[in-house]
Amino acid sequence: MTTIEAPTPSTAPPAATPRWLERVDNPYLQGPYAPVISETRAVELELDAIGEVPTDLTGAFVRNGPNAVFEPPGPYHWFDGDGMVHAVWFREGRVTYRSRLVPTRDLAAEWRAGRALFPGVMDRVDPARPIASMKDTANTDLVWHHGRLLALWYLCGEPYRLDPVTLEPDGIDDFGGRRRTTVSAHPKHDPRTDELVWFTLGDVEPPFMTYGVCDPDGTLVHETPIDLPGPRAPHDITITANHSILHDFPLYPDPVILREHGHRVVRFHRDEPTRFGVIGRREDGVRVRWFEFEPGYVLHMVNAWEDGDWIVMDGCFQPDPTIRPDPAEGPLASMLAYLRIRAHLRRWRMNLRTGEAVEEQLDDLNVEFCLPDTGRYGERTRWSYHQHLPLGSRTVDFAGIVKYDHTDASSVRWDHPEGWMGSESPFAPRDGARAEDDGYVLSFMSHVDGRSEVWVFDATDIASGPVCRVPLPSRVPVGFHAKWITGAQVWGETATAP
Repeated sequence: MTTIEAPTPSTAPPAATPRWLERVDNPYLQGPYAPVISETRAVELELDAIGEVPTDLTGAFVRNGPNAVFEPPGPYHWFDGDGMVHAVWFREGRVTYRSRLVPTRDLAAEWRAGRALFPGVMDRVDPARPIASMKDTANTDLVWHHGRLLALWYLCGEPYRLDPVTLEPDGIDDFGGRRRTTVSAHPKHDPRTDELVWFTLGDVEPPFMTYGVCDPDGTLVHETPIDLPGPRAPHDITITANHSILHDFPLYPDPVILREHGHRVVRFHRDEPTRFGVIGRREDGVRVRWFEFEPGYVLHMVNAWEDGDWIVMDGCFQPDPTIRPDPAEGPLASMLAYLRIRAHLRRWRMNLRTGEAVEEQLDDLNVEFCLPDTGRYGERTRWSYHQHLPLGSRTVDFAGIVKYDHTDASSVRWDHPEGWMGSESPFAPRDGARAEDDGYVLSFMSHVDGRSEVWVFDATDIASGPVCRVPLPSRVPVGFHAKWITGAQVWGETATAP
């Protein structure tokens, strides 16, 4: 695969706790959210775990998240921090940990300058190139494809390649020399075909969405524009065995304010429908079939699958994503309001023969950051694992794990003990797994006193709490998306310890 080399900072990272934090009053730079910007080299952890480390757990638990290296030039948004990847490798009961900043082009430029250079999500940007003028932090998700992890950014950016064994940077993926656009934060790896399905957004002129597919060797083999009525802000994409589902929600940046003032002010248009566009995996954009539903917004979908003529899709729906800033919270009010997610599990059904569209609410618990067994993306799955987000919290609080049964919408829940906050929690099949939930669920845990651990749950008995707790040698701030990478994906069929 052809790659463009990503510059690596020429000097060592600054101290773990930068002094500028002492003069910044922002809850997303304090306590369990405070950045840790010193990398940790690979450390084989001593077996001082609470409980027994499973010997049938083989692979890598990885998570991305924001860690501001330099003092931000304007109001800091949680999405602005530089990407740092934390990884824990499990093999034969042994555990190894390391962390590494994602050496993006923008971070390298700031390192050379010794200060922040780029506007963040809440800053004024160049109206002619609003997304491109913001800092690409690659801090949001991690996706495995063609033997590498891709670190990706919230508002669409460059895909930064990392070695899954060492986290060493491996350049910027150009999709076999054919990529000409940025890539969304949540492309989907199809476990059956090894394809990568992705989209990107445009803010200035059509196409406002572009859809693409990479083949198993990482080469872009399909790309097509998608006709949207204007700039939009979908965050996710969904796949089935033969189709992809594109998202178009009535929550998007005000184009006039963006064009005239350079600020991304997001508004909810409750008189416009939610739309999902179904397209064949490698079909032209003109073939998209759009289905209309109740207005709202979805950050993350669980999964989708085909059921005869029907496409079935489950996700975390926000029926009223209106941003209501509290003036008493000052210049951070918009960010704090936007991050107070109110979402519940919902199902959408789309009939490709009749055009019928049906939706139903499956539960009313406030949940998000949802994952099925990602090795089953695009096929019918029974189980998923969500984060419980208590209403009324000032900041995003990963307060517990909720396991849903999608056959009847029943659930079981584990609430984290006082002082602990979790992370997105992927499913990891045990070696030789015989059922969809035959394995473990993992979470990076952060305590308000600075301790960090990885907790391992039995996926069949979430409500009993962790079977194993592994203390980590450095603090892991609360972050964004996590993945389980199987031993075969990390080390190949003849897996060896990291």
